[in-house]
Amino acid sequence: MKAGFFAVLAFLSAACTSTPKDTPQSRNQTASLELARQLVGQGEYQRAVHFLLPRSRQEDATSEVHSLLGISFLGLNNPNVALKSFQTALKVDGDDDDARLNVGYTLILLGRLKESRAALEEIVKRKKYLSMEKVHLNIGLSYLQEKNCSKAIPSFDTALEIDPTYSAPYFNLGKCHTSAGRLREAQASFQRAVDFCPGCSEPLLELALVSARLGEKNKALAQLENLFRSKPSEAIEQRALALRQQLAR
Repeated sequence: MKAGFFAVLAFLSAACTSTPKDTPQSRNQTASLELARQLVGQGEYQRAVHFLLPRSRQEDATSEVHSLLGISFLGLNNPNVALKSFQTALKVDGDDDDARLNVGYTLILLGRLKESRAALEEIVKRKKYLSMEKVHLNIGLSYLQEKNCSKAIPSFDTALEIDPTYSAPYFNLGKCHTSAGRLREAQASFQRAVDFCPGCSEPLLELALVSARLGEKNKALAQLENLFRSKPSEAIEQRALALRQQLAR
């Protein structure tokens, strides 16, 4: 799934349903779901789609089947179809806030930001979801996509009040501080993101960029070396190499 570190990825449904009777059919359904979870977890999205599509058309298809299918379509960079799957999951189970979070996340990818906030704020109103920090992060992200950091920052702060070790809000705060020219604050935020996600290459790159802008050349070079050890994507590696060449002049 090609999504930046700043974004909340869709999550597998927790499958918090009542335990079915132990029958051959129920055992087959359980085994089928477990295989689907494994395919999605391993990033084998095309295989997961082929496996899940016929099951999603069955009358007794669960919310989790549709959510897993939606995650697979996201992995194949098809958010429009993914959204339909997540919306179907909500129709099957209106209490599935995992699916509701996935709807909000996918709407952000599609640039439908007000609709996204409506879905996410519904989770807040319901007061039942166990990972509210992820909801507030996505709300903040929707505002960040609008370049409205004055509204984004309170959502990131709320996410951190819930989970002070959550690296993604720190990363987003760093982006807001950078856009406002608050480089010391940005550096501190990116450093916190790195502290709580040491192997994440995007925060490391942003941290090095800010350190370079502050004239801290040696610190930036050391941060770049940590980045290269994190096995970054090709795009991030190319940006890091360009920065290192610039610092070497």
